[in-house]
Amino acid sequence: MFQLVRDDEGLPPMVVFEDSATPGFVPVWEAVGVYDALYNSDGQRARVVSRAIAHGLDRLLADATLAGLMPPGLSAAVAVRFLENVNRACVTHGAAWIQTR
Repeated sequence: MFQLVRDDEGLPPMVVFEDSATPGFVPVWEAVGVYDALYNSDGQRARVVSRAIAHGLDRLLADATLAGLMPPGLSAAVAVRFLENVNRACVTHGAAWIQTR
């Protein structure tokens, strides 16, 4: 689970984005260089990881050989959708804190 938490002064923290992907994508995340941004970024600002996510998304879209790393029964489209959503949220909510579960 990847979450972005907004912590506005005077208001309780609020989750402004939440999404998850199947654990079977870990080899793909490692291959495109987004594993740390997705799993080891607790407490960082979204803007800190947005560049890594965008770069990984570009690699995923450009490298057809990554199809061999996809979990059985899942396509690259599922991985692309997830990274696109995370990237959009990190850009939109750049000041939000990352929380992973």
